Amino acid sequence: MNVVQRVPDLDENLTVLRADSLKTFALLVGLLGYFWLIRTVWPETGGEIPSIEALIGSGLMVLSASLSYALRERSLHIASPLFVVGALVASACCMLTFQSFDLAYLFILPVIFASVLLGQVAFLIVACMAIALTLTIGLIRIGVSIPSAALPAVIIALTALASWLSARNLHTALAWVWSGYERARHNEEVTRERAGELRRALKALDEATHRLERTNYMLALARDQAEEARRLKQQFAQTISHELRTPLNLIVGFTELMTESPEHYGGTLAPAYLRDLNIVHRNACHLQGLVNDVLDLARIEAAQMSILLEKTDPTVLVQEVVSTARSLVEARGLALHTEVEPGLPPLWLDPTRIRQVLFNLLSNAARFTDEGSITVGVRQQEDQVIFAVVDTGTGIAPGDISCIFEEFEQADGSTRRRHGGAGLGLAISKRFVELHDGRIWVESQVGRGSKFYFSLPTGQVDPAVTTSRLRGVVSRETPKGSEEPVLLAVGRSPAASALLTRYVRGCRTVAIPDLEQARHTAQQLMPQVVVIDQASVELDSGRLERLIQNWGMPRVPFIVCPLPGEELLRQRLAVDGYLIKPVTRRTLWDMLRQFGEDVDRVLVVDDDQDFVLLMGRMLEDSPVRHYHVISAYSGHEALGLMRQHRPDLVLLDLGLPDMPGFQMVKRIRSAPDWKCIPIIIVTARDELDHHEILTGPIMIAKAGGLTPGEVVRWIQSVVDTTVTPFPTPPASKEAPVL
Repeated sequence: MNVVQRVPDLDENLTVLRADSLKTFALLVGLLGYFWLIRTVWPETGGEIPSIEALIGSGLMVLSASLSYALRERSLHIASPLFVVGALVASACCMLTFQSFDLAYLFILPVIFASVLLGQVAFLIVACMAIALTLTIGLIRIGVSIPSAALPAVIIALTALASWLSARNLHTALAWVWSGYERARHNEEVTRERAGELRRALKALDEATHRLERTNYMLALARDQAEEARRLKQQFAQTISHELRTPLNLIVGFTELMTESPEHYGGTLAPAYLRDLNIVHRNACHLQGLVNDVLDLARIEAAQMSILLEKTDPTVLVQEVVSTARSLVEARGLALHTEVEPGLPPLWLDPTRIRQVLFNLLSNAARFTDEGSITVGVRQQEDQVIFAVVDTGTGIAPGDISCIFEEFEQADGSTRRRHGGAGLGLAISKRFVELHDGRIWVESQVGRGSKFYFSLPTGQVDPAVTTSRLRGVVSRETPKGSEEPVLLAVGRSPAASALLTRYVRGCRTVAIPDLEQARHTAQQLMPQVVVIDQASVELDSGRLERLIQNWGMPRVPFIVCPLPGEELLRQRLAVDGYLIKPVTRRTLWDMLRQFGEDVDRVLVVDDDQDFVLLMGRMLEDSPVRHYHVISAYSGHEALGLMRQHRPDLVLLDLGLPDMPGFQMVKRIRSAPDWKCIPIIIVTARDELDHHEILTGPIMIAKAGGLTPGEVVRWIQSVVDTTVTPFPTPPASKEAPVL
């Protein structure tokens, strides 16, 4: 058996235990020695001389016990051997004094004392000495036989062995216990340290969590502020664009009248005047296009810009753009070349937007090229068609390439730059190309020209990918070989039909103005869904049920709901028409032609006197007939003129200085004599910029009835629409009905 190595603390504790044991042994042995000494010095029978062995034994017992007791605290390593040796000698003296071999068993006591007070080596020495003294005294002094002397010696030896084993096992057990205690204490200290570290870590974690929560809160505030800033920027861009439309409409309208109908002003204009007016008209149109670009950017960011995909030949598209821009390029003394790869596949794209991208690139190339040429190229590369506009102009510095596609950024941003522009053309071009799932980039060297490229996919644009960038991408034409679902829209509002065409994905929208014509169209097209504008056709549940039974399409769902558009605005305002600025002569004449020959006197009401004058000029220059124009610049003035000269038609602006336009309409409709006068609203805001609440129920029905699964899917669609992360409008008074 291996003895467990003792640790210093265990030895110290064993020393304390030995000192306490020595104290007990010393008191007991000293008391016995004292009585023996008294009996030896003063015997009961007088006259006997005490033996020298008795005096030595008793005196040594008292002396060794006293010295060991006194030295136990200071020198235990001296006191313990002194006490054991004294006990050993006293036992021998006692045996010699009484000449009795039976007293040999007294040697067991010093052996036991040695096992408790001394180490293993000293204990073995004491045990051997005890056995040797027993045999020596018994055989020599007392004269016992060897067999008689062997028995006490064997007993002493066995006692020594038992004491040694007991002490050894006891020390081993104590060592094990102490080792376990030390490990437990160490573990406790480690646990305490770990607990302290854990508390510190938890505290640090709490502080980090607090900082993280505060950071998240600040990030949320910053995000809200950024969203609010973005919304305000979009609102500002839309507002300022609409505010600029009216004065630009005046400039474009008047210059167009002067250049195309100079006889209206009393005669033909001089060539110098006509040339200058053409310059004014051209620049006004350019400025009007710039304002529309700003509005397009705002609508793109607000997800209100739509692209209408058509199957288009890229060769024809490039030829159209080159024909339009040729005069602009050649006027600067530049050559215009085209390099179109033969056999290009048709592309699904919005030709108006891509035509604008090409024209923007050509315009920029012409502005930044003083001499040389401009080349427009188209080629196919795998599943992409690459358009390129290459010029020999000034080029772009490497540090400016990364920012030229940002809004209002130009390669030369100084106030003294040689070339004009507002830095919107490339930004809008980039947005339009990305809406087609393409990309645009540039390669340029200063002094050696620039190469602008943009790529478009050869296949049809994935609606899911495009919708992630912009809501409302649809196709005007069904691809060959595919059966695209048909949505039949019934309503008189062109804006409502256009909205469905632009924003309803995955189907082709067919707009029909009335129910009878829609019924015949439905028999031919077999639509998958029919949407009826409640603003154009009034239907209750009973009439709707009879209608879907008469149409004979049991599996086609019919949806009846109010749709946004001119018809709804017309009904809400109780007016007969709706015009969006800028108003051209053609749109104005087309609107008036709907009211026939009964319209002679027209009242124009607008707080902008110049716009009133422009409307008057357009009405007087009408090819249909010459209208008599009455002008008013406020609501009260218009009401006063109507009392004096009853008009046949009213062109009314909603933003009057003294009263809202809808209040003006209400006052006109409240007068019996004016109730039937047609009113046409003229405003600078179109239906895309209105966020009014549509009131009225939504009814969904099928001739064959709705299965439970279909009802669940309709409800799920309503739930999905309700929980979309868009601002929740205020609840209307009429709850929608499913």
